[in-house]
Amino acid sequence: MNTSTISILTTLGILCYPALAEQTRQAIPPDNVPEGLQKSDWQSIHAAHKAWKHDFRQVDGKWQAHNPGQRWTTTFDERGFLAMPQEAEWTWGLELESYGFAAEPIPVSGTAESSAVGQKLTYRWQGGLEEWYVNDERGLEHGYTVAARPEGARDGEPLVFTIATRGTLSPSVSSDQQTVHFRDAAGAPILNYSGLKVWDAEGKILPSRFAPAEGDHFRLLVEESGAIYPLTIDPIAQQAYLKASNTPGGSGEFDNFGTSVAVSGDTVVVGAPREDSGTKGVNNTSNESAIDSGATYVFVRNGTTWSQQAYLKAGNTGAGDEFGKSVAVSGDTVVVGAHYEDSNTRRVNGTFNENADHIIGTKGVA
Repeated sequence: MNTSTISILTTLGILCYPALAEQTRQAIPPDNVPEGLQKSDWQSIHAAHKAWKHDFRQVDGKWQAHNPGQRWTTTFDERGFLAMPQEAEWTWGLELESYGFAAEPIPVSGTAESSAVGQKLTYRWQGGLEEWYVNDERGLEHGYTVAARPEGARDGEPLVFTIATRGTLSPSVSSDQQTVHFRDAAGAPILNYSGLKVWDAEGKILPSRFAPAEGDHFRLLVEESGAIYPLTIDPIAQQAYLKASNTPGGSGEFDNFGTSVAVSGDTVVVGAPREDSGTKGVNNTSNESAIDSGATYVFVRNGTTWSQQAYLKAGNTGAGDEFGKSVAVSGDTVVVGAHYEDSNTRRVNGTFNENADHIIGTKGVA
């Protein structure tokens, strides 16, 4: 029996996103280099910031990844995933139920061993199957790697993956069997699952397609006869592209990252007054939303490499505060302006309240 390793890569794409209001905010081009920085430094800071925004993080014992361009947060529970958009009521995700050949399908039970490094999360299932995800500005890239040919292969029979749908959307396979449309209760298409590519160790492209299955399931079929093992994959080379219909650049470009910049030696502080997270404090993350609450980022240089050191939010984060509209830094002290903060408290460290509209304020972070 011939053995082979097969990589399966799919592309996820938003077909329509009617619940989002039209964006009127303007992005700040990364080529607008602040005074006191070289263009290469500013580009490196942008790259570090973009990577950080797409990293996988542990939240309440589960892996999560936020995608600013899609305006959704995806939660991974070592069985599958579920994406929750910020401005829509639908949810959507996938869970692998079985793979193999018709004679001896291999159930996928229990939970996978999982690990994440930066923007990549990997599930390791028993039997040498890996399932992986890459979250970046292109979207969520989703793939499988089969390390050995499963038992039960018969000439002319495809390798089959049976996948269950999570959330409120239902799958329907296109007539050409190359796309799965996910529709809401009214039948409107919300998501496309497409761009399926399969290849073996020698780079040979293998025929593949989708097929319907019972209930909220679908199947992924691969004609793998003659495939060769082992396989090395570079998932970044095969773009998986998600894009909201009204988001022209993705990656949180409407945060207005770079509205304010301050430099002190090898430390750079960057304000993003229209960042939307509702989290509070330093280096915290949250699924909550507070539109235009604002954030500030601290970057440090080690040699020629810039890395993000801190993510700063106000202690009383509120929508519309625009924390980060102005920033200043001296040594290890950072001062951040929140031009539309609404508290009418007085003096230093007074009690927060929200009783005075648009009083221009400053919030310090030491």
